[in-house]
Amino acid sequence: MKFAGLALALSSATSLASAAVIWDGRFNDYTTATDFDKWSWSNQVGTYQTYIYGNLKGQKASSWYTLGSQYKNPATTTATKGVKVKITGDSVWNGGTMLRSELIPQTTANMSGHLYYHVSLSIPTTGYPDPNYEHQIVFWEGHYADIKYGQLSGQNGVADTLRVITGGKTIWSVTPVKGTWYNFILETGSPGGLWVSTGSNQLTKVYTGSLGGNGGQDWHVGALRLPNGNTNVITEENIYYSGVYVENSGPTTTP
Repeated sequence: MKFAGLALALSSATSLASAAVIWDGRFNDYTTATDFDKWSWSNQVGTYQTYIYGNLKGQKASSWYTLGSQYKNPATTTATKGVKVKITGDSVWNGGTMLRSELIPQTTANMSGHLYYHVSLSIPTTGYPDPNYEHQIVFWEGHYADIKYGQLSGQNGVADTLRVITGGKTIWSVTPVKGTWYNFILETGSPGGLWVSTGSNQLTKVYTGSLGGNGGQDWHVGALRLPNGNTNVITEENIYYSGVYVENSGPTTTP
């Protein structure tokens, strides 16, 4: 029995050791927010694509993103900083009707199949998003799994809600405590599912099942506020993000 237990322990250790981060968006390779301005379609440098933000008045990406240790989950030891993502009434991208400030992975890695997409986020105590509007704050372009905050567009219900939706159904939700860090793993492929914790707590699986897609590089982290009346008359809204990365096995369950 001792040998069987040892074999199992060695097997588990080998499995964990083989886990690899295939894309790392924890901002360790960014010094200041002006590093976001270096990316363009002709100069695709850095960890993130940075082209979805309010640009009608000639703004740069660094107008909407602020880096700092105060914007990360204090429990995260693998990163020194997080990012504050801002939207205002000027956050109109290419003349559209939505207010947007989003970051997308810049990578050639194959980000499809059975993968673990990590992200921690906090709704701050001041300057937080208006809960009467729908905010899509983590999502794939195909919208097969979304983290949202606020009143769902066209629906009635409790507005001050942070939720994860897949297949048009809410699979997890909470009235967020402002200033608290919420940690998520979106597990794509099979078996798929959702892992969640708060603060420094270990993430646990709260939903097992397909998220409706196999991941991909077109993964948006940031604020997209849907129209609901006059979207240009708003105060500044902020969301903090840290611990953003993708691994191919595991998962790592510390924030």
